[in-house]
Amino acid sequence: TTSSTTSSTTTTMKSDPSYTKGSTIASTTTRRPTDTDSTTISLASTNSISRGSGGNNTTNTGTSASYATSTNIWAKLLGGNESVWDGLDGRDDVYDDPNDNNDHDDLISTKSRYENEGICGTAPLKICLMGAWYETRHFFETLGKHPVIIVVSLAVFGLVCGLGMWAVESEREAFVMDRMDTAKFVARETAEYFANEFRRSMVPLYALREAIQYSGHFDALPDLIGNYPSNLQAENVAILGGDMTQRNITGVCDQPQVLADWKSMVTKISDEHDLNGLIFRYRLWPKNVACLEFKGGEAMMDSGMDASYSPHPFWSQVVIDIQVDRWNGLHVFGPFEAKLPSGVADVFCTHIPLWTSTTGENAFKDVVKVQGTDVQNVWGFTMLYLNWSAMKERSNMYERFENVNMEFELFREEEPRLGDVGPKGLPTKEMTKLAWSEQADKLNEGNSVEVKTESLHGIWINRVGVVGDNGWNPEWWPTAVASVVVGSFILMVLTAMTMVKSYLHKDLVNRMLPKQAIRKLQRGQTVVEKYNIVTVFFADIVGYTGAAGSMRPAQVMKMLNELYTELDKLAEKHQVYKVETVGNQYMVVAGAPERVTGRVGAQRVALFALDAINFVSKYQTKEGDKILIRAGMASGPTVAGVVGQAMPRYCFFGETVDFASKMESTSKKMKIQVSEMTYRLLLDCVNLKFVMTKRMEGGIAGVEIKGKGQQVTFWIEKASPCEKCFELATGSFALVPCGHIMCADCNEKYKMLPCPTCRCKVDDRVEWRGKPTKIVDESVEVEHAPVFDEEAGLTSETML
Repeated sequence: TTSSTTSSTTTTMKSDPSYTKGSTIASTTTRRPTDTDSTTISLASTNSISRGSGGNNTTNTGTSASYATSTNIWAKLLGGNESVWDGLDGRDDVYDDPNDNNDHDDLISTKSRYENEGICGTAPLKICLMGAWYETRHFFETLGKHPVIIVVSLAVFGLVCGLGMWAVESEREAFVMDRMDTAKFVARETAEYFANEFRRSMVPLYALREAIQYSGHFDALPDLIGNYPSNLQAENVAILGGDMTQRNITGVCDQPQVLADWKSMVTKISDEHDLNGLIFRYRLWPKNVACLEFKGGEAMMDSGMDASYSPHPFWSQVVIDIQVDRWNGLHVFGPFEAKLPSGVADVFCTHIPLWTSTTGENAFKDVVKVQGTDVQNVWGFTMLYLNWSAMKERSNMYERFENVNMEFELFREEEPRLGDVGPKGLPTKEMTKLAWSEQADKLNEGNSVEVKTESLHGIWINRVGVVGDNGWNPEWWPTAVASVVVGSFILMVLTAMTMVKSYLHKDLVNRMLPKQAIRKLQRGQTVVEKYNIVTVFFADIVGYTGAAGSMRPAQVMKMLNELYTELDKLAEKHQVYKVETVGNQYMVVAGAPERVTGRVGAQRVALFALDAINFVSKYQTKEGDKILIRAGMASGPTVAGVVGQAMPRYCFFGETVDFASKMESTSKKMKIQVSEMTYRLLLDCVNLKFVMTKRMEGGIAGVEIKGKGQQVTFWIEKASPCEKCFELATGSFALVPCGHIMCADCNEKYKMLPCPTCRCKVDDRVEWRGKPTKIVDESVEVEHAPVFDEEAGLTSETML
């Protein structure tokens, strides 16, 4: 149905011996046997014929401005003995469109140029960047077209990130709990160790008290010292931390037998309890006067300070606590610094009161005034000094906490009650801290735990924790969180890339084949379908205007791509199915593969055809060239299916397809020819009215169709929702931007809908305020003056 013959006007030029090879080529014309218009178009704006004999040169110059309805665009570019393409040999830039900004084309052409020039190895950086930019742009364009990819990718990110964070958080919580349990265990174990050792170190003091009370070695000392002011030596003697009252105890506390008994008693008690030097000093205070002391393995007389009458804040508080207030248990104070033979160390001092017996020969029934308070049965008190530094060193507590990478701080819960200073004049507030690590000051409630332990020194609290940016959290936690987020993001990107690739493939296949055909092919089934009534449309490019000979092949391809891309958009808008594009022939159908009634299918194709003709009439290239097409339609039964496996195509077969092709081939430029069946279907349309005229050639209706004889055919002129919409009347509306007219009734009916004729979105509706006017074709001169609403910027001319 599309056979053609080619005639050349250059035959005589080739056969002429005086023909010069450098002369410009002449035009060739491709004809169809049924074409009635013999007008041709010249590919060259200048034809020069040079004859070598006689010195005569004849030059014919002219410019073609005619339409070539009988000319196929590819025949113009390829036909004849010497075509336009022959003149492009040796030109590097002919295939490149200088106005084309397509990055992908630039990438391919640049890469090809490097390959042609023999440059091997890695492509230049520009090619890599251009390729990356093209792929990235294409990727995001696909995301914009398919928001489901973004939703699924984000869902994957959220799911994977959530599961990963849940797993990391579970591991972190387990690690933190284990670490805190370890801290509590070590803290409790350490505190209990010190409490036990502290308690064990106080046993000698109890033993010493019992020995003093029941041995009788020192019963005479209180009487020999006497009550104040007996044996008063001096008052307000300055010592560390305050002043003291000093009694003269010479001849009392330095008696050899007293010293020997004191040494024997202390040495025996110390050896029995085997404290290995933790207790380094003992003192005895009869009548609250410092009488005897034991240190360094030797017994000696003490200072003679009277604690009952001395204003020293520490010692006065000691006797008040243990005698006036009847302190329950041991009276422990410290730790504070003291000078030892081995150096300065932290020490505790512990006091225990001694009371006189109320019965027996040695009973003391006198009253002692203690810091102004009369207290009965006071014998005095004894005390010892504990080397706290040595106890800490023996416990290996620092190494234990260092092994578990933790810091600690051991302190007493309450502050000492002994005034502001200790026995050496040091502030008592500092004596609540018992032991601490180097970075204990960085411990707080958020990164540590506290374990309380009861001791002879009151409630001890051991605070243990982990310092640093992570606190209890493991060191790997920030890295794990970052890894989960990065991994989730990478998986999200991979998911998006996979879905983009899948959707691109799916979109490509869906554009090539109907969905039901794809499903059958995927199941390995044969795709054959029969349709009772289908309307088939063919269009063909038959000519163009302008200096087409100057168009490069790349420009031709770009022009055709732009044209058919717009036609594809129109096909989608009018819900018709594009079958194929063969060369410059365009084919669509309605009624298949989506089954609709014959009237609906014919209406869709007719509206598409009118829109296509309207678009082509306005279309022109950047060079000003315009395209001319012809179209044909036919309706009837068809069979569709996919033939073969390689490069499958959904094809239509049957007499209706051939008839539609002949409707196109016998049509005229910028005309739509339809068969009689299509004509009757369009007449039966309910929502639209079509203006159609019977084709007449020389007084004969229709056109001669090869194999079918004379066939009655019709031209489609225009369409509107009703007959009133074909003319401008008072109350009519012009739709913006498409320009179609609707009467008042149709405007109210389609008020919230797109234009029923072209299915375009309506941005505005302008009411006609002029006198009634008949809408005529563009080719008919408008006799009346433009009286359309000028405030809206529209006239009857712009409407047309």
